[in-house]
Amino acid sequence: MSGSSLDGLDIAFCEFVYNGNWEYQIIASDTIPYTEEWHIALTEMPKQSGQKLVEYDIRYGKYLGEQVNTFMDRYKIKPDIICSHGHTVFHNPKLHYTFQLGHGQAIAIATGIKVISDFRIGDIQLGGQGAPLVPIGDKLLFQDYDYCINIGGIANISFDVGNKRMAMDICPANQILNHLSMQLGKPYDENGNIAQLGKMNSALFNKLNNHPYYLLPYPKSMSNQLVVDTFIPIVDNIDISIEDKLYTVCKHMAYQTQKIIDKIPGQNILVTGGGAHNSFLITAIRKETQKKVTIPENDIVDFKEALIFAFLGVLRMENSINCLASATGAMRDSSSGVIYNP
Repeated sequence: MSGSSLDGLDIAFCEFVYNGNWEYQIIASDTIPYTEEWHIALTEMPKQSGQKLVEYDIRYGKYLGEQVNTFMDRYKIKPDIICSHGHTVFHNPKLHYTFQLGHGQAIAIATGIKVISDFRIGDIQLGGQGAPLVPIGDKLLFQDYDYCINIGGIANISFDVGNKRMAMDICPANQILNHLSMQLGKPYDENGNIAQLGKMNSALFNKLNNHPYYLLPYPKSMSNQLVVDTFIPIVDNIDISIEDKLYTVCKHMAYQTQKIIDKIPGQNILVTGGGAHNSFLITAIRKETQKKVTIPENDIVDFKEALIFAFLGVLRMENSINCLASATGAMRDSSSGVIYNP
């Protein structure tokens, strides 16, 4: 997994067992921080030429393969399959395309192991958003919770309405918080310590809440580019302290979460992703929603998306449904992902 927050490459070695219900275990996991070279390359990739994009699709695929080889050597493991999300460069369901960098064939050749990747494109061709894809994992692996929220670069949520699993991206999250923290020379706001020094700014709060995305019906998804092009200018073009910006963005995130949850019956929220470590943000969500918020063990907090993409690959190899039309808006459920043999 590589998310929009660009904090590094997540690798998890997972085991799945089916005994009437699916059970899982994360046996080993690591986050490999990106070098400055890769951080710059991935940040700049949407602006590059088509030729450069093709070049880096292969180059990044080889890099992923090398990192998996190092991981396998470190833990003395040999997986049956490798499931790669890649790194999203473009995501535009309206125009029926999405692009995750890191060619599956390059990974398969580098590792000698079967690879499943390109999980989103099939759903988009079926008229869906190609996102979010984690709801099938939420439904089958985390059924004890009424709502599953993952706070990465973008925050997303899934929940049951009747017999259908619904899902959507809630709002920008670490992508904005990290952008602001870096202006103070810090890669992220640890525990929300900087945010809690700030105060609410009503003008910024209202501008964020008036973004057209929030008027769209769900299922809906938010691209990294939408955040960069429209949300980040809102926080950049207001003359207040970084502390006040961080405080207000956290309150905005809690407010948008509450607006969704308020319409769906339930009490228990599971929160994972990097944002789950931000205690100021979690407190804001607890206060706003008045629900029971559970932060699981760190392996699940940090590697739940990697776990679920591994699960998507398992379902794909079984030719079972791994992409829910109720969550993405596609014309039907599907078993998505492209298989590459070494």
